[in-house]
Amino acid sequence: MNTARTRFLNPQLSQLLVLSLLMILLYYPTFHMFLYDWSHDDNYSHGFLVPFISGYLVWTKRKKLARLSPQLCWSGLPVLLTGLAMYVVGTIGVEWFLRRFSLVIVIAGLVLYLYGKAFFRELLFPIVFLAFMVPVPAIIYKGIAFQLQLFVSIISAKLIPLAGVALYREGNILYVSTGPLAVEEACSGMRSIMALLALSSLFAYLMYESRLKQWILTIFALPIAVITNIIRVTVTGIMAHYWGKEFAEGILHESFGWMVFVIAFILLYLLSRALDLLIPSTPTKHTKTSP
Repeated sequence: MNTARTRFLNPQLSQLLVLSLLMILLYYPTFHMFLYDWSHDDNYSHGFLVPFISGYLVWTKRKKLARLSPQLCWSGLPVLLTGLAMYVVGTIGVEWFLRRFSLVIVIAGLVLYLYGKAFFRELLFPIVFLAFMVPVPAIIYKGIAFQLQLFVSIISAKLIPLAGVALYREGNILYVSTGPLAVEEACSGMRSIMALLALSSLFAYLMYESRLKQWILTIFALPIAVITNIIRVTVTGIMAHYWGKEFAEGILHESFGWMVFVIAFILLYLLSRALDLLIPSTPTKHTKTSP
């Protein structure tokens, strides 16, 4: 075992193992809540994949991390204590988001405290990526989803008549010849936004070194998710008029859920190609070395 690898393993590894065990015991109820939400809420079903993706990103950096010299960094202690304080406040106040999100802060604090700033910089994205497994507070989620429902309804109500379909809108209800079509919360784009933000940020991180390109690709996941859901509602409204409401809200509606995600991914890919043309890029560190 070389000297660099020995420095990586001791004494930080033993400290990390002990603290990780304590963290698992402390967060065991929180882990159970994560599993429940991921299993019962389709908006966060992607949460199952997030820890594994984050772990894989860390694994791909193992050789580079082994060459670094770990050292205690006292700057990590305030971060760690902040995370623990969030956990305590979230537990006492029964604020589940605060309690869950504190896990990400605690992990960040542990890495910074035990291994130092060089390690922390290398592992920053895998740590931040864990935030995508944390469900957004319901009051915030539903508030945004409601506004998106209205927006998608309004735009779709302007597009559907272009196909020769008579339509009347009342709130998030679209009335076509075969009956009313409700633009439900699932059609607002929020579900797509949650998944696409995670996907686009990962895609941007793996594809580009440029922070500008990474931010552009990640941020554009928001309008892309909304646009694809507008397409979904518009096509559903047109099909309901010509093929019947049962067909539009049945097989077509279910299959369109996957089609929307495919369309969104294609748009993300086209955006990445446009960025390559507009902003010269260099190969990323992820393509230079193998895991």
